[in-house]
Amino acid sequence: MNKYKDLVSGICGLIFSAGMFFMSIQIASQEDSWIGAGFLPEIASVIMFITFCFITYRGAKEAKSQEPEKDPGYKSNYKGVVIMLVFLIAYASLLMSVGFIITSIVFLYAAIYLMTKKENFKPVKYGIITVVLVVFVDVVFTEVFGIRLPGGIL
Repeated sequence: MNKYKDLVSGICGLIFSAGMFFMSIQIASQEDSWIGAGFLPEIASVIMFITFCFITYRGAKEAKSQEPEKDPGYKSNYKGVVIMLVFLIAYASLLMSVGFIITSIVFLYAAIYLMTKKENFKPVKYGIITVVLVVFVDVVFTEVFGIRLPGGIL
């Protein structure tokens, strides 16, 4: 059954991303400008759809193979998934009051910390990457697209 995991998750992801795209089109049709609240979900859903196409293709190829199933070589990390969900809820809850820049820096740094092997984690390097990336996203959205992000306490 393990050899069908990528195929099943790829198909589910294709359905999800297509639904997300059609819902974001409805958001965009309610606004007058070309770039609005539906712009980012449209872009994200297209990127997700393309990614899930590759996952589905790889899953179909793997499902056709006659090789016996192999142990994936990694263990499940349910604790990390639960912690990440808690971080996501905290991020969404604090975004308006604290602001995009601060909450995004803390969330992204915490996510990188959770997903990196402890022996490979370089705090200063990942801190710099996090700050530069969040500031870049903020500048692109506010200056290029003209979309205001939550300022919060700043």
